[in-house]
Amino acid sequence: MDWHSFAPCMQEWLYGKGGYYRHAHIGAKGDFYTSVSASGFLGGTLAFYLLRLLEKGELELPLSVVEIGAGFGRLMADLACFLKDLSVGVVDGVRFVCVEPLNELAMLQKESLAKEGIQVEHIESVAGLRGLHNAFLYCNELWDSFACELVQGGQILSVQDFKPVWRALEDSELKRLEGFYPLGGCVPFAWADFVAHLCQSLEGAKWHFVNLDYGQYGFEPISLRGYKAHQVLGFEDILSDLRGLYRQIDLTYDVDFALLEGLFKAQGVRSVFYGTQCATLLDMGFATLLELFAESVPYATYQKEAFKAHALISPEGLGERFKGLIVASP
Repeated sequence: MDWHSFAPCMQEWLYGKGGYYRHAHIGAKGDFYTSVSASGFLGGTLAFYLLRLLEKGELELPLSVVEIGAGFGRLMADLACFLKDLSVGVVDGVRFVCVEPLNELAMLQKESLAKEGIQVEHIESVAGLRGLHNAFLYCNELWDSFACELVQGGQILSVQDFKPVWRALEDSELKRLEGFYPLGGCVPFAWADFVAHLCQSLEGAKWHFVNLDYGQYGFEPISLRGYKAHQVLGFEDILSDLRGLYRQIDLTYDVDFALLEGLFKAQGVRSVFYGTQCATLLDMGFATLLELFAESVPYATYQKEAFKAHALISPEGLGERFKGLIVASP
């Protein structure tokens, strides 16, 4: 199959008929694991932060809790469970919503959350968020799942019969690049429209949006990589076997949070916090939540869960290379 540039190839690879995300294996027994797999305290911290925003009057009930790209629904289940345990009656004023374009995942989310006693509404795109008055939104490893172009040295990658071909940037491509991300590397043009549509759909609402992903603040050269059975495949490994790996592995790249924050600010959105995942979770109340948990369970239970939760903030675990960006309505 031929693609004039890499982004359409990546889009089909991940989301097309038979695409990787339609049969993805995530978790300890899958191809890769995320912070959600590590500990339920990620959802717990989101719930704690949500309650703090309600207490401060920055959000109000009734409230829509929205996850964009919910995977199998585990993070939302953890959030809902902690929300019930940490408050009285708040969950009765909450509507749970998943933004999920893939029907296969929407069905899995609905089934898994139903087992937890959680009713969830599904919408295919952020356009379905129009008309909300109060919303708490979050995502985990969403932005690195957008298809990206690969640009370096004035050239852009195309794919011809599953063979990588570097070609010179056309004038229109060069102009588009200069107006969006002139440094090149992994260039997620689709972010711009998504952020704009999200902010337009939430116009008039009070909202906070917590974003957690792998990356850094600023430019990084081409960081495209793949995951299969917890093994990392580098950029050159992927290019050497495009046909064999097509739709069989996850593709991802480092998120430039400076670019992402800039896109939100261009829509008039407030930037509330940026930092490592460790710093972000601590700012959201992670430590206080652990203290409350210690007071309510046997020590052995606390010790076991605290050990797992530590991976979320540990520099050797997920706490350093993952970052957090919180943005909010003007």
